[in-house]
Amino acid sequence: MITHYATNATLAHQFISKRSELTIEPTVNTPFLRYSCAHQLLMIKGSSVKPDMHEFYHNALETFKTELRDSGRLKVYLCFKDLNTSTAKVLFDLFKYLRTRALRGTDVQVVWGAEVTNQEMIETGRDFSEIYELKFRFLTDLDF
Repeated sequence: MITHYATNATLAHQFISKRSELTIEPTVNTPFLRYSCAHQLLMIKGSSVKPDMHEFYHNALETFKTELRDSGRLKVYLCFKDLNTSTAKVLFDLFKYLRTRALRGTDVQVVWGAEVTNQEMIETGRDFSEIYELKFRFLTDLDF
């Protein structure tokens, strides 16, 4: 198993391989990201406001989808302080994929976290849950 800690997505994609683990440390405009094949887990936490977030997420999400395509369970933890429309587009694609997997019998667990005072982010999670007909577990006791 490969474990790599990267400071940006461009470097990180070079280290993603079969049965991999990836951690990208946060910046002012990008979130902490952790992918673990062994734990069937994708975790994103922080601010996701860089203008082109597709580039940031692309390789990690493609690896998540590819490596776990036969997995019976997927765990996704999304804890945003704030996000922009570029991130929302990435999330649309992710939730569409998760919904398809759930309809095919995969146990999809989505945890949506936000600060208790960030009602806009809590509502955003509720909206995604309703739009994609996914059951979210909501956490509001978070420390960013």
